[in-house]
Order: sequence, then structure tokens, then C-alpha cells
Amino acid sequence: MFMHWSSLLSTYRLGGGAGGTGKRSVFNQDYGRVLYSSAFRRLQDKTQVFPLGRNDYVRTRLTHSLEVANVGRALAMELQDIICEQENADAFSPELQRMLGCLGDIVSTACLAHDIGNPPFGHSGETAIETAVRKLTDRKEYSFEGNAQGFRLLTRICDPIKDAGLNLTCATLGAFTKYPCTPVSRDKSVYKKYGVNEEELPAFRTVAEQCGLVSLGQDIWARHPLAYLMEAADDISYLVADIEDAFVSHIISYEDAVSNLLLLSGAGNTTRDKIEAERVRGGSRAALRLARAMTIGACIRTMGETLRLHYTAIMSGTHRGSLMKSSGLAPAHAQVSAFSIKEIYSHESVIKVEVTGFNVMMKLMELYMEWVDTPGTPLGRHLGAILHADPALSDDPAYRFSRVIDHVSGMTDSYALKTYADLFGTK
Repeated sequence: MFMHWSSLLSTYRLGGGAGGTGKRSVFNQDYGRVLYSSAFRRLQDKTQVFPLGRNDYVRTRLTHSLEVANVGRALAMELQDIICEQENADAFSPELQRMLGCLGDIVSTACLAHDIGNPPFGHSGETAIETAVRKLTDRKEYSFEGNAQGFRLLTRICDPIKDAGLNLTCATLGAFTKYPCTPVSRDKSVYKKYGVNEEELPAFRTVAEQCGLVSLGQDIWARHPLAYLMEAADDISYLVADIEDAFVSHIISYEDAVSNLLLLSGAGNTTRDKIEAERVRGGSRAALRLARAMTIGACIRTMGETLRLHYTAIMSGTHRGSLMKSSGLAPAHAQVSAFSIKEIYSHESVIKVEVTGFNVMMKLMELYMEWVDTPGTPLGRHLGAILHADPALSDDPAYRFSRVIDHVSGMTDSYALKTYADLFGTK
């Protein structure tokens, strides 16, 4: 089976609604809906890697997402050329040709939203939620997945339009979903994670049907081709950004930073000479900015070549793994990742944030689970009020559990710390 762009670029919205107005396409509307959402704004106060407030230079989840969106748009431009090369694009209808010009909007919107479901304190926050649920309930196999929570936000609970979330197009939702399966349907040989909770499965079934995604079994599908671009943009952006931020935060040396960026870009001595000349003119930070820009540009070109090579497999739903791992950059990416794990992510300042985040999130989860288990007690009723629970739904244990997960995972770092201080009487 071969996926077709006439279906993949579906403008259907799960909650209904009109198409684009004037010169704005429906996909450009999607971009605005994510950009102006409260969930996206909260990313400005969520740790990317380094402690917020350490300095004004390092990325937050929000600035990281904006950078990913920029890279994603560049990759979409590469894909447009590939489609024209490998398919008879001249035979496409005028409407489809116009919609192909919107690939940048679709991919950049998916990139904007790619971290929108992540809890405060990053991976330590995810671990704390999972640990608390497994410890306090009979859900011993429970796992919190930021990708699936992101799909839930976009389709149900983010600035909601009657259970439709932001009411995005199916094309954008398909591009957003990196792991199109549920925890029940996931095949570990195909996807390492899941991207859809069981509650949102009906919504994704509609996305898959509208976009014409290839079925790989019961409730598991091949990725939307644009999801590969979103993933590649993130793979390029986070590693480059973490190297730059680590240097600015005095965690790694200038030489280590430049050497790793050059390794990732595959550049030679000529590029190093340009970077050193920039260092003489403008200093180390200016030189590193140049190295970062050149590395991102080189990675985008390589991803474009990889996309061209694997285009048929991607469109037929048979490609496995990421574009990065399928590219010539894979060995360098693995080497730079290993360096980052050893020298950056294991640094004391990073670990302290993770430990703090884990403890704060665990305590909040343990407290709120009291409402899940005993909603009728005085404490339970107070917690229900704090969580702004819907009285008409609060008798349902499943609703109470989802409400706690939605509330805690939606917090910012600062709000989680403040809530902890308020509820436990400590600072």
C-alpha cells in the first residue's frame, strides 16, 4: 500500500469547523492555534536541560520548540523538492499543488507542539508520575508518555472546543504523532514508545482513516511521512542546542563544544578555520554561534538526502527507525549523544534539578492520589476543589485519575515548586 498526499494532507477537523479564510490556509490556522495556546506558553517555564534562571541564554522548552519548528520548516522545503522529483506532481490537482506548498506550516506546527505534553522537570517528572502511580495503585505496568499526553492535550483538553482540544486538522495531528499506537497495541519491534492513550484511540482512528495511514495491525499504523521530519528536526536541534548551552553554562570547554559540533556536521579543517577566524573577530560565543549555524545547515542537507533515499519506503509504510539513524550522521550523532550523557546530562547542576523535580512531583502525586482513592473524606473534598474537579464527573474513579494526571503534568516548574511549598508548608 502506498500513502497519497491527497489524503495525507487532510484538512478534516475532529471537532468540525470551517476551512481557511482569505489567504490563510487551514494549516496556517493550526500553527496559530498552537502558538497562542496556554499549553504552549507554559513551555517557557519548563526545564529543557539546565536549571531555569541559571542564566538568560540557555533554552527552555519553549525556545527549543521554536528552534525545532524552524528546522522542521526547512526540512519540509526539502521534501517539496523530493515530491516533485519522485512523483508526477504536474498531474496533481491545482488544489493539491497548493496544499503541498503548506508542508512547512504543517511540519512547523507539529514541531511547535512536539513537547507540549511533557510534565515539569522533564524526564524526572515523567519518572515521578510513573513511580507514584505504580506505588499507590494497582496499575503496576503504568507508564506516563509525554507524546500521548500531547495528543490528548491537542485533541481534548487544551483550551477545549467541546472535547476537541485545539481542533487541529488531521494532517497536523498525523504529523505530530511520532508513535501511532497505544500502550496496548504497541509492537516493541516497531515503536519504542506509544503516542496515543486508550482514551484518545477513537480520535486517532479518525486521523488514520482521514490521512490514509498504512495499518500495521490492530490499532497500530505506519507513521505519517511528515512525522519523520518533525522527529528529525528535534534530533538535530536538541543535541546542537545542548552543546551550545553547556558551553555557555561553563559545563564543557570551548574546544569540546566546537569539536562535537564539527563532528556532527561532518565538516573538515576549512570549516574549523572559519570558526577560529570568527573567534578572533568576535570571541568564543560568536564562534560557537557560527559553528551551531553551520552544523544545523549541514544536518538539514543530510536529512534531505536521507529523505530522498528512503522516500518510497516511508510512503509505503515500510521504513523503520528515524531519519537520523538511517543517515550517514548516525555514528556521529551516537558519539555526540554519548559525550552529552557523560559530560552534560550527568553534571551536578543538571542532576540536582532532576532530584528536586522527582521529589516535588512524587509528593504532589501522593497527595492528589488521596482524592482519587478517597474523594469523600474532608481532605479528599478539599483536594477536589483545588483540582477544580467537575462535581458531575467526580464519582467516576477514571475521571479522578485522569484529572490528577492532567493537572500535575500540565504544571510548569515554578508552579509545581510553588504548589509544593503551599501545600506542604515549606520552601
